[in-house]
Amino acid sequence: MGETILQLYKLSSWDKADSWRAFCEDAAGVPARRYQPEKSARVYLSEDGWHVAVDLFGPEEILPSPPADDLPQRLGATVCRLLDATAPNWPALRKAVIRTMATGELLVMPVERGFAVGPARVASPHEALPAALADSDREPGEAPNYAEALAEAGINRRLLDGCAAVHVEEMSTGEVRLTGTGSAGNRPVAERTWLGRADDLTTVCAEAVQMIKGLPVEHLPPGTPAGTDFGMKRTWLAVRGSTVDQVAAAIGLTAARPADWDEGVAAADDDQVFVSPSISGWIFVVNAARGFDGSSVASLSARLGTEVQYFGNHRVVAYAEWALAVDGHLVRHVLCSEDSEIADETGAPTPVELALGFSPATPGARFADEDDVMLVAAAWSLDPNTLSVTVSSPGPGLLGPIP
Repeated sequence: MGETILQLYKLSSWDKADSWRAFCEDAAGVPARRYQPEKSARVYLSEDGWHVAVDLFGPEEILPSPPADDLPQRLGATVCRLLDATAPNWPALRKAVIRTMATGELLVMPVERGFAVGPARVASPHEALPAALADSDREPGEAPNYAEALAEAGINRRLLDGCAAVHVEEMSTGEVRLTGTGSAGNRPVAERTWLGRADDLTTVCAEAVQMIKGLPVEHLPPGTPAGTDFGMKRTWLAVRGSTVDQVAAAIGLTAARPADWDEGVAAADDDQVFVSPSISGWIFVVNAARGFDGSSVASLSARLGTEVQYFGNHRVVAYAEWALAVDGHLVRHVLCSEDSEIADETGAPTPVELALGFSPATPGARFADEDDVMLVAAAWSLDPNTLSVTVSSPGPGLLGPIP
């Protein structure tokens, strides 16, 4: 084992890929795309020595530079010991997903590489699941992607917002595993699991139908106007109780044109800013960093004579920011950038911040992250990740540049 690992470690990336494909096809007897080991370990070299780790989050051991003659034996023995102590993760050979729709129907789709793909079938699992599992066993790229599959089937994706889902996995053990999740706050909740036999799909389908009936959903009635989710790697303003025209004028939006939620959120990038329709009493300004930051919301609050909030986050640069201004006064401002070692705050922490145990002014306190931004937004106004299951006013917003 150790000698084989050291030989492979010396190969180039191209040679390693060829070696892996040859192993899958000649030793395992399946194409590389189908090979899913029950156990796996990774070995890599650093300044500290040779590392042996089980999966991405499993146990890890370090061999501090043993003598060259002893390395193959010790390396191989370490890998074997860790693998022996690891429970097998039986692979799924074929996968599908069943989702609820706002119409009360069920949507069944194949799953490839973790993503739902076409064809999309609106039918009972008894009718559609066998075909969906068979469809999941195809060469990559053969199936239409999720959006294309819904369009081909004439399905409005909005009917799936706030859905419950049951994921179906046909395992190499001859079992079928069902994993069901509901929706609350537009996030997966109430996970349930069940194991059955792959040669008894009638029972599997019946259990899937029963499971999905008991999961919480947040569907709005078909045709109900709703927002569009956003939030990650974004900046935005939340303005209380104004109109689209008032907010657009106050932020200096020019050459604006009407846009609905989907178009506005998708286009709010670079020099485009989207002022949303009113939703639960709030107007959102998406891509607010074009004209504002947390320290400038007080002036906008004064112009509009109302409460204005600012939020921003970006995980790559470890940036998180939020601010609250009321009647022209800055009540609270938090700015964190772990990469730049910036941690600053103005005003007293609000209840949600106290509950998070977060304080930039405290030496050694943790930096805020994108999840904190969403929690503060949910407490102060609305979490933008939940807008697709929140009723919106039916009129359009405005999309345009800020000089």
